[in-house]
Amino acid sequence: MAQAISSGRQSSLDSLAGSPITSPTSPASPYSPTDSISVLDSSSALVLLPNQDDEDSFEFSSDEEHDEHDPQLEIVKLTIPPLAPATVFLYLLAPYLRLGAILVPNGITSLKFGLVNLFVAAALSIFSRNLWFLLARYLRKSTTEDIFLEVIAKGISRAKRRQRERIRRLLLCVTGSLRILMASMYLRASVDSVYPLLLKALPVQTRLTTTLVLGLLISVASFPKSLAAKQVICITWLSIILYTAWLAAALYNHMTGTVMPSPILAQHGVLWNCTTSIAFSFATSLTVPLPASLAGRPSTSSNKTNRGTYFQVLSILSTIIATLLILPSILTASLPNVPGALSDTRNIIVHVLRASSLLLSIPPVLVSIHPLPVPLAVRRVCKLDLSKATLIFVVVLLSSGPPSMATFLNDLTILLALCGSYFLPAWAHITIHYFRRPISIVIPHSVPNTPRTIHSPSPHSPDALLQRKERLLQRRRLGRRVLWDVGVWLLLIPISVFGMVWAGGRLVRKW
Repeated sequence: MAQAISSGRQSSLDSLAGSPITSPTSPASPYSPTDSISVLDSSSALVLLPNQDDEDSFEFSSDEEHDEHDPQLEIVKLTIPPLAPATVFLYLLAPYLRLGAILVPNGITSLKFGLVNLFVAAALSIFSRNLWFLLARYLRKSTTEDIFLEVIAKGISRAKRRQRERIRRLLLCVTGSLRILMASMYLRASVDSVYPLLLKALPVQTRLTTTLVLGLLISVASFPKSLAAKQVICITWLSIILYTAWLAAALYNHMTGTVMPSPILAQHGVLWNCTTSIAFSFATSLTVPLPASLAGRPSTSSNKTNRGTYFQVLSILSTIIATLLILPSILTASLPNVPGALSDTRNIIVHVLRASSLLLSIPPVLVSIHPLPVPLAVRRVCKLDLSKATLIFVVVLLSSGPPSMATFLNDLTILLALCGSYFLPAWAHITIHYFRRPISIVIPHSVPNTPRTIHSPSPHSPDALLQRKERLLQRRRLGRRVLWDVGVWLLLIPISVFGMVWAGGRLVRKW
């Protein structure tokens, strides 16, 4: 019998750092040239169980160890190139201030109900983001697809690489499709915002023309290869600035009594209401690669330790700032107001700022999509990025669809976004920590009868010291593990499952 002590959110291998048993020259080390110890027939009380199914991936540095490995080897494995902390904070904050935040004021009738929804959604967003971060660090993965590949295809041996690769491509298609749907919804909402103004100013009678013009504008800014490009970073900052300007203009109009009701999605679907709009505004779609990019920066004396804590602080800070920027819309939405005219200059400014903010939110979404496979022969002939051009064409095509198609796509987008943000991380956590073998150090109750174990180990032996250190580490983290497990089950069962049942009933017109 052996007692497996799971590392939980962080591998217990951290407890071996700097100990005599891990030294290659120590007699107790399995790598010792003089006295090699077999893992299956060991006199040591600590036996490491290696994970045979792990593939090469980026390894997150732990919070309690120094970065003694080559940072250049880590950078090569990153999905997103190394980013500065300010840029990581930017990509954590920007997804909150998009269509969901703009649609929050629509449908709010009770201030108390709106505030409760806002704070609950913000708390759940922080929880799910940290859950993604802990899963990525525990599994040593740097993409969401790799985490789900670990959850779904863990039992598939590495010899069946084709089957694993098919599953990986399917996961990439799902995540890429969600981002395409979100980009098309942002473009459709931008058209909804400026199209009434164009009808009064220009002889433009079709939405298709407006959609094509706006699609051409976003295509210019969507061709960079990575989120680390300065063009994408500047556009993302500008979208946040425009959202803040829209919020200030909308609040001013509301205070002066000349506000024009903001146009919602023309075909919003049956799943869109006050609660789902707030939940959608706090949906997360790009969490896993960001801590990897932050940790992948070259090691210096100032950023060697506590990178995990640093990312969690950035995540919490971005959620707090987003909550403060969404809060005024809820506070003023429940107050009575006399509608203004569309021809009013201040309302025109509000419409233009809203459309501009949503339009500039599209390039970061498109850049984050995994490139489509293009044959090498085609790439040699055509210098244009066919993968990005195809993605932009699909986004414009979906945005210009008929009303029935738009309604279905809007409902599908919000359903996938909410499931991916709140349900899937909890499901992955439960699967990994309850149905998968943990990355662990096993402490047997009895060891093989070998000459090395005839005498009881000394209280000062390496085994005894490591056992005490491991038990102390596990006891210190027991409280946090219990809280995370309880939080996951509360997030999965009463909120996520209830929301999915409600969405299913709405889709089939049961309520």
